[in-house]
Amino acid sequence: MNLLSSITLKQLRCFVETYHTHSVADAAEALGITQSAASRRISDLETLLDTRLFTRSGRRLMPNVTATLLLRHAEAALQKLGAGLDLIAGAGAGNRPALVIGALPTVTGTVVPRAVLRMRVAVPDLLIRIETGSGDQLLPRLRSGQLNCVVGRMAATDQMTGLRFDPLFRDRLAFVTRVTHPLADAKTSASALARYPLVMPPQNAVIRPVVDAFLAARGIGLPEDRIETTDQSVATAILRETDAIWIISRGVAEALVAEGRLTFLLIDAADTIGAIGLMQRSDEQSPEMNAFADCLYDAAVPNTAGGGDAIP
Repeated sequence: MNLLSSITLKQLRCFVETYHTHSVADAAEALGITQSAASRRISDLETLLDTRLFTRSGRRLMPNVTATLLLRHAEAALQKLGAGLDLIAGAGAGNRPALVIGALPTVTGTVVPRAVLRMRVAVPDLLIRIETGSGDQLLPRLRSGQLNCVVGRMAATDQMTGLRFDPLFRDRLAFVTRVTHPLADAKTSASALARYPLVMPPQNAVIRPVVDAFLAARGIGLPEDRIETTDQSVATAILRETDAIWIISRGVAEALVAEGRLTFLLIDAADTIGAIGLMQRSDEQSPEMNAFADCLYDAAVPNTAGGGDAIP
């Protein structure tokens, strides 16, 4: 049997997502298909290869040695195809080179816009597209070659396979409220969070494990009275009308606080510091990406002055 003529791109994409998420359900959600369709693609791929690729451990699917071997080549194939399709699309648009940037919420209002403005000066003929979303939405697209890079907080180790991370600065959790909130303008213990409704990132957000760990370390259970969102407009509207506290990366809310629309509560979160940086495929090399990386590093300098921490 000629496997190249039998294996489909849909099967490979589903395999790559399942490998990184350890879950057919999560892979299906990332690909926008049903769980049964994802299961069928994995089963069909295993049948074609005449070997199992995963073993079940509790609720997780653990890739075996064969899957790890296949992953490297599957990701490379998807990346090359994505790059080729981008070139074709560019040719159809007058052969204008394009750079597609993924931005996590932490940097959409600060570092990325500043870097893009610098990039327009450095490479004026370059078409720049910015796509926003959560880590589980953007990282699969980065691995498959649909994005040139993703900027934001470093994802968990098991999500960084085949990717490299170059740090820019460090960010931490912040606790944000309306300016007339009862806790505003006074140093506050984290235990006060249990007395108010919370707005927090959803489970698929890169920052969510940091939020959960912060609360657990202080004996605060996951509150039932919570709203989960990463949308700034939604969170801001809720804070204006209630005494809710928004737990989010400091970089997400800095502009809103600087405008006087919201305020940071004085809660110590030094143990939540994490690196914000540039994520690329390990083999990504292009003059456009090198230029954007330089612009990004320059743009990150004002962020360290505005509340972020410099990377030593």
